[in-house]
Amino acid sequence: MEFHLGFQPKISPVKITHQEPLLLIGSCFSEHIGQRLSDLKFQVQSNPFGIVFNPSSIEKSLNRIIDKNYFNDNDVFEKDNFWFSLEAHSSVFADSKAKLIQLLNSKIDEWILLLNTASFLTITLGSAFAYKNNQQNKIVANCHKLPQELFEKLLLEPQDILPNYKILIEKLLKKNPKLNILFTVSPVKHLRDGIVENNLSKSILIQSIHQLIKHCNTCHYFPAYEIVNDDLRDYRFYEADMAHPNLQAIDYVWGKFSDVFFNETTTFINEQLVQLHQAYRHRFLNEKSEASTKFKMQFYQKCLAFQSKFPSIDLSKEILHFTNYE
Repeated sequence: MEFHLGFQPKISPVKITHQEPLLLIGSCFSEHIGQRLSDLKFQVQSNPFGIVFNPSSIEKSLNRIIDKNYFNDNDVFEKDNFWFSLEAHSSVFADSKAKLIQLLNSKIDEWILLLNTASFLTITLGSAFAYKNNQQNKIVANCHKLPQELFEKLLLEPQDILPNYKILIEKLLKKNPKLNILFTVSPVKHLRDGIVENNLSKSILIQSIHQLIKHCNTCHYFPAYEIVNDDLRDYRFYEADMAHPNLQAIDYVWGKFSDVFFNETTTFINEQLVQLHQAYRHRFLNEKSEASTKFKMQFYQKCLAFQSKFPSIDLSKEILHFTNYE
């Protein structure tokens, strides 16, 4: 008996390689894929202002970067002796106003350069629900556990999403005509919104994305949401909270992502790097034994051989670890 569909997404004609920058922005699910890419030595950067869930805040973050609209005193606030921004995740903070503004603006400077050269920008939408700050009359990326009466909960509709994203895509492609924009919908369930409401939210995101990519040759969709919810379709693939996909599910989605976006050379490189990482993390009962010394020397030589064959991939950390075994 088969317990999942074995769904195979359509293979992408454009491929992700190790040679060109790859950017990810959006919900926490993008962090998982971003970490996999980083571990495999891709040139990847993710979430300049931390995790963002709703499409409006993601769009505004990218526009702020493109327009070099730097943060100022009005964009930050103090809470419990630390400084935060309503446009950034709570993980992005500082112990002074000046430090936080400098941190946020440094991300703008970093990402504006990356957007000029990146081959892919992955946008992962998490929820169509958003919160508007009543005092500022604008949608925020994070409420930072401020009093609930300061915010109004909204459900964004396609007509709230599509016009702004069409303008955003035009601006991105004007800046970098070679940029591929990859949309995904996070399979993480926002159960606090309600089961019916979560599905309504996800359907709005999916509909909006497909309307966007219909007339954009460089826009693509990767069905992460469908892989987890329709292919695997079992709560055994979720964490105990029944909302977040577990490691097995993430591995499965990563396998599908690899099939869709990696060519044979990239797949080979990834396989070699996985083997090197497994050896790198190996722990020895006796660091000074002859067997340990031999293992480390062989690992060091393998790193040098790999680096010689693929000079664009940086193994300096791994090579430095065993410089005494040349």
